[in-house]
Amino acid sequence: MTSTMAARRFIFQVVINSIALLFTFLVFRLIQVPAPDGSGESVPVFTVDDLVLWMVPILGLIFTVINLLLRPVLLMLLGRLVIQTFGLFLLVVDAVVFWLTTRLSPFEFAIVPPVVLWLFVAAVLFNLFKFLLAAVVGVNRPQVEGAPSGGDLWKRLERLPGFRDSRLAENMRLQQVYDTLGSYALEIAMTRTPLNSFRRTISNWVYRKRNPIEDMSPAVQVRVMLQQLGPTYVKFGQMAASQGQALPPEYQVELEKLQNTVPPVPYDQARQVIVQELGRPPEELFATFEQEAFAAASTAQVHKATLKDGTPVAIKVQRPNIVTMVNADLGILRQVGRAVERINKEARTIDLSGIVDEFGNGVRRELDYHNEAYHALRLGDNMKSVEGVAACGVYPALSSTRVLTMQFVRGVKITNLQALDQAGLDRLDLGQRFMRAFLKQVMVDGFFHGDPHPGNILVDPQSGTLTFIDLGLVGVLDGAKRLDLIDLVISLAQKDAASIADVFLRLSKKLRPVDLQQYRADMENLIQQYVVYASGASLSEVVSRVFSLLQKHGLRLDRQLTLGLKAIAQCEETMVALGAEFDVIEFASEQLTGFAAEAFTPDKISELLKQQLTVAAKQLVRRVPNLSDATNMWLDQYMSGRFTVSVDTSDLGKHVDSFGGAVRRLTAGLVITGMIIGTAIVASQILAFQSADAFWVVVLAIIVFVIMIALGIAIIWNTLRATNDSS
Repeated sequence: MTSTMAARRFIFQVVINSIALLFTFLVFRLIQVPAPDGSGESVPVFTVDDLVLWMVPILGLIFTVINLLLRPVLLMLLGRLVIQTFGLFLLVVDAVVFWLTTRLSPFEFAIVPPVVLWLFVAAVLFNLFKFLLAAVVGVNRPQVEGAPSGGDLWKRLERLPGFRDSRLAENMRLQQVYDTLGSYALEIAMTRTPLNSFRRTISNWVYRKRNPIEDMSPAVQVRVMLQQLGPTYVKFGQMAASQGQALPPEYQVELEKLQNTVPPVPYDQARQVIVQELGRPPEELFATFEQEAFAAASTAQVHKATLKDGTPVAIKVQRPNIVTMVNADLGILRQVGRAVERINKEARTIDLSGIVDEFGNGVRRELDYHNEAYHALRLGDNMKSVEGVAACGVYPALSSTRVLTMQFVRGVKITNLQALDQAGLDRLDLGQRFMRAFLKQVMVDGFFHGDPHPGNILVDPQSGTLTFIDLGLVGVLDGAKRLDLIDLVISLAQKDAASIADVFLRLSKKLRPVDLQQYRADMENLIQQYVVYASGASLSEVVSRVFSLLQKHGLRLDRQLTLGLKAIAQCEETMVALGAEFDVIEFASEQLTGFAAEAFTPDKISELLKQQLTVAAKQLVRRVPNLSDATNMWLDQYMSGRFTVSVDTSDLGKHVDSFGGAVRRLTAGLVITGMIIGTAIVASQILAFQSADAFWVVVLAIIVFVIMIALGIAIIWNTLRATNDSS
């Protein structure tokens, strides 16, 4: 923005603030409250001595200057309160500015108690009038020209120690995001209103310049807004574009442009990054280097170059100053997530903070190009077994954290049907090859491209070779998860709802107690509706429905598997665009046999056995010195006439206790047996001695018998109790 335009904007802001203050004063004059002196009279809440019209511009100027100086400072220091109070803190800031305006003005103001309350009310009224005036006259219309917000200020502040991950950076960034979102939201909302022509006329008359935003549709305005907000918000737009079926067509078209139509930064800035990272300028490192970028994305831009041996390469250069901005954006998102969780049970149920943290970790990994170089090398090795499929090669010696030298891939987007048809390529064959390669990545290798949108899949029109590019985001699945995914594919092919429910239950984290019966019933209904009796339902629709069902029941699917399922669904959309439509699940289940045959060939089994034998041999070699020491120790003991034997008795106590319990139970059994035999003997003696002379013998036998019964019961009780205690 030029200095002339900035001055006009300032004057325009003074006029708007003056009018908003005038309306606020008029409303306050209408509000009558009892006088503080207790006289019983009613007085206005807000009074000023001899308020006349010429005083209003002076007050507007004072308010505007204080607001420009004080508001950024307060938000810089206390910006987190804006998120924690969901914007109410901004009213507090305006109340402070309003109070300072009354104190620093040359006029006498009087506010009845409680002063804090009426200052807050004044801030609310002032913001209401200011918003209405700004909406009508277009004072804060978005400025399209220029780089994404941040620019020179971020470049200077990045040099400050500790600024990159500080709260100060987050608070400053919050102001930029808030202002940008507010201006674009108001512009989009007013576009289709009767006032739109009037506000455009006033705005153009004030600034003496037509605003380019006028020629943009709302969808284009959203795209430009995301570009100005910076890399993090462009990433959101790209994620939304990948779920295009949920967007209106015009928004889908515009958001897809975020993949490769972001304006590049000037060459001087890109050259400076190369010098900082590689130690020498591009003129010395490469035989040729094109200063104009041929592609630009949210975090980087790409320049063509040739190596000293004439090999064509592509140089990916990270945009300057984006690390601090991205860290600040992610910090703001983390605060928002926690604030929402405090007041919203549903946000806590889905673990919103965890989702934000996972997104942030992924974005940070993408900003380190060492990771992308490793991803490209690994994926390239995995794709060697798939004919006609490759991954973009890299040159580690000419790469660093912010610069990546890659193979220059000649090709067109896989969805460029006109170019494919002109080259005479079979779309069905190309689609099946692409799908087979990606299924191998997910289900066999467990290492897959995390964002396989058409812009990241290039096809060479001459050879038909399909190449995966832009490997900043990848997914990794361990062996257990790959087996579960294969189980899921087979269950989907068999339309087995019970098995599908079990697989998702195994792979999900329970965020709250789950009603398993209702969960299984809902999964059964979903599979019946969208798989068994579906008429052309896409995999992406099924996956979306399943994710919603899991969320409903308090289940959160493993992040890597979520990424894999979404990527497969994204591949299906590419297949549809190619016109090579077929059942992805059926195709995947058919490929499993081929994948198994490839994985268990005699050569690979032999190689695996050799590897395992090598590992065992290494372990044995590591133990040889210990065996030598042990042999010498045994010989020393033999020569001295004694051996030391170590006995591990760690589990002996358990076995002794178990044996003791068995003995006690046997004792109790013998006592009971004795009691039964004794009872039989006593009974026989009572029957034998029926004469009166021998009656005393019967009484004595009964007394002894009762005593023995009592002792037997006591012994059995103590024995069984000791057995239970030991167990």
